[in-house]
Amino acid sequence: MLVLVLVACVVVLTFAVFGLIAAKTRLVEHEIEAIVTRKLASGREALAAEVLDLGEANAVMRNLLLDIAENEATADVVNDLPAEVLTRITENRLARRRELLAEVDAVLRACRMVDASM
Repeated sequence: MLVLVLVACVVVLTFAVFGLIAAKTRLVEHEIEAIVTRKLASGREALAAEVLDLGEANAVMRNLLLDIAENEATADVVNDLPAEVLTRITENRLARRRELLAEVDAVLRACRMVDASM
């Protein structure tokens, strides 16, 4: 009879221990979910700022590409102009091309610096 009582106590104790372990597991899972939710919420703000920055960089690059296209479109000039005018137009186009390429280089370097800091 004593053996049956001990076996019953061991069984009850086993179920109680497993119940406590399961409760602790659920509590830890709940805490992990809360932490992940908090991190995602703070991460969304950073992502939103990064998306805005990328949109701004995209607009800058788009404007630079439009400027380059406009500069190259001026290449179609009438050939019956005097040589000095054609030379001046060509020099202005080349100077503008250098300016635009310098701007593109500066924007790309700024983007690389931002990427490196993340």
